[in-house]
Amino acid sequence: MKKITIIILLLFGISSCINSHKGEKKLSALVSITDNEDIGVKEILDYYGGYCKYSIGRESETEIGKSTNATKYFKLEMSKSDVLEEYSRKIGLPASNIAYIFYKNLKEEKSNYNEIRISIILKDGKEREFTFPVNQLEMVNKKMFLVNKIVNLLKEKKYEEIKPMLNDKGVVKYDKNELFVNIVKVEPALGDIEIFLPFGFYFQKLDEGGEVLHISGMIKRNKQNNEFSVNLDPNLDKDEVYSIDYKL
Repeated sequence: MKKITIIILLLFGISSCINSHKGEKKLSALVSITDNEDIGVKEILDYYGGYCKYSIGRESETEIGKSTNATKYFKLEMSKSDVLEEYSRKIGLPASNIAYIFYKNLKEEKSNYNEIRISIILKDGKEREFTFPVNQLEMVNKKMFLVNKIVNLLKEKKYEEIKPMLNDKGVVKYDKNELFVNIVKVEPALGDIEIFLPFGFYFQKLDEGGEVLHISGMIKRNKQNNEFSVNLDPNLDKDEVYSIDYKL
């Protein structure tokens, strides 16, 4: 049967991050969106700068004599961002973070969409598009609490409470005791932790089945910032990770 794709654009708007004479960032929007969606867009612009177009759409595929469920989506189109230009060779990572930042600010709006779509237009005119299902973003949102829990334990220097969370018998092979010793050794030299800033995430399928969720970001400190990433099972309902990695 021949499939027909139907796309309905429900709403369109433009937001821009503008530097005033005082260096303040201002947001202007031409259309109305919910307060939570507006907060998400503003947070994205605070993080990446540039311009953001947003739209809400509905897309469905039908076969003759047969209807299918429609896909509802919120789309964010980013452009003129110097920060995103720095990641042009691995743009999928910040694209995932843009989707996460927007999604984590939603409340009842989460049920309005099946997907969050991200489009990034670089200065050379190339456009990269990504689609993130909301069920995937919900997994990331839940596991981000675990990542922040580990960062807070590091901040409070409660290293012994992190050790039981490490599963070195899983898909990532390493010596848990050696990693723990290195953490205790390097932490004081890096300085006090201020905040964890996520860079993005990706899911990796395993040959033996299942998948690994990789969440990466940066820990801001009073002495030396460091990149910090966590590998974990997105479907496991317990405080356990496969590994944590530092990059100085």
